[in-house]
Amino acid sequence: MKSLQMDEQAGSPSNPALMDISERKAFIQFTDSNAEILLQLKPLVEPQVPRLIELFYDRISQYSELMGIIDTAGSTVSRLKQSMQGYLINLFSGSYDDQYFKGRCRIGQVHNAIGLSPRWYLGAYSIYSAEITKIICKKYRFSPGKMQDALNSVYKILNLDTQLVMDTYIADFAGKLEANKQLELKVNAYGDFIQKVADGDLKSRIDVINENDSLGNLGRSLNAMVENLSTMVGQTRDASSQLQVNVGDVQSAVTSQSNGISQQAAALNETTSTMSQIRATSAQTLEMAQNLGKIAARTQEESEQGKKAVEDTVTGMEAIREKVEGIAHTILSLSEQTQQIGEITDVVNGLAQQLKMLALNASIEAAKAGEAGKGFGVVATEVKELAEQSQQSTAQVQKILEDIRHATDRAVMATEEGSKGVDIGVDLVNKTGLTMHNLSDVIQEASSASRQIVTAVRQEVTGIDQINTAITEINSVTSQFVESSDQTKGIANGLAKLAQGLSSNVSLFKI
Repeated sequence: MKSLQMDEQAGSPSNPALMDISERKAFIQFTDSNAEILLQLKPLVEPQVPRLIELFYDRISQYSELMGIIDTAGSTVSRLKQSMQGYLINLFSGSYDDQYFKGRCRIGQVHNAIGLSPRWYLGAYSIYSAEITKIICKKYRFSPGKMQDALNSVYKILNLDTQLVMDTYIADFAGKLEANKQLELKVNAYGDFIQKVADGDLKSRIDVINENDSLGNLGRSLNAMVENLSTMVGQTRDASSQLQVNVGDVQSAVTSQSNGISQQAAALNETTSTMSQIRATSAQTLEMAQNLGKIAARTQEESEQGKKAVEDTVTGMEAIREKVEGIAHTILSLSEQTQQIGEITDVVNGLAQQLKMLALNASIEAAKAGEAGKGFGVVATEVKELAEQSQQSTAQVQKILEDIRHATDRAVMATEEGSKGVDIGVDLVNKTGLTMHNLSDVIQEASSASRQIVTAVRQEVTGIDQINTAITEINSVTSQFVESSDQTKGIANGLAKLAQGLSSNVSLFKI
């Protein structure tokens, strides 16, 4: 690391500032008398040097840039103060020969090397010049002539120091300019080489056999880079050819896959549409099956009611048959009683005829008796009239009985026919009951079957919903797959273009 230590380097630096020392002194009229005056000022200034140095570093501490330069140089303030003390005291040594000039030039070189710009260096001269001027003015305030001689001597030596230090800066800058020219030539050569590489010429190389500096290392690195680049270009050329073949295969496969997926997507869309129709049909079927179940349930209820009605009808027909049979018995009994009444009326009619004959005989006998039998004749006449009336009434009764007998005969016949009809009705009702019973069983089975149908259709609808959901998901995935396939196709096309471009780019290189 660079150091601010001013007395560590020895030897005579190659610097134009060391030439023509006598000429420099003569130009600023620095004489031996000036040297003697400076030596006489040494006892005056030397005790003040520590104060001057403290003043100077108090000023430095206010500038972070200067403190950063000190830290970067790897030095410390205490060491710098010690070196600065020797420098200031040496200004008043009285001996200003080659050794003095070499030391001053070395100071400038060190400060230039650590990056201390001339403005800071000249600023330090300004601070020290002002303080030393105060010291001299105070000492010789009553001797203007001595004051003027002392100040002239101090200004001349400071001016001479300034020239030497600035010459080192200028010489270093000129050396850097020359080095920059050589560097520029080398950089231009490197630029030409890089341009050839950029144009595709990978056969050229930089001649760096005798170069051991940073540019030489850079040239060797560039040669190695171009050598590796040449190898990479060859490999890339082979890889790009193979990539074109592989990308062509990928394009063909992706195209076939894309066509297949597109057909699959179209088929899935049709399947989705068909499943939607099936789902709608299944929903209608479920509704119809549910309605059928309701109708079957109502039919079963009505069949049960019909079965019960038939059973009630059978019971009623049985009761009617019993009543008809009772009516038949009653009518037969009435017919028998009517016959008995007829027999009685016959007896009454016979009695009336006999009574009539007796009344006639009594009238005859009364007529024979005369007045004595007149009352008996009246009675006989009355009896005769009563007998005639009884005979007429008996005739009417017989006629009524005859009508009753005929009606009874017809009622008996109707009752027999009704009884037969009731038997036939009972048989028909029994058959109807059996049919209703069988129908009830069929309806019950149909109701059970309809419930099973409803359950099956509901399960079918659920299954169709699941299938529809699955197909929808498959359709969505297929759509994504189609999109991915299109993207893959686009990527494959991009890779094909990239492979073609890569092949074209690689063909520009000459290896």
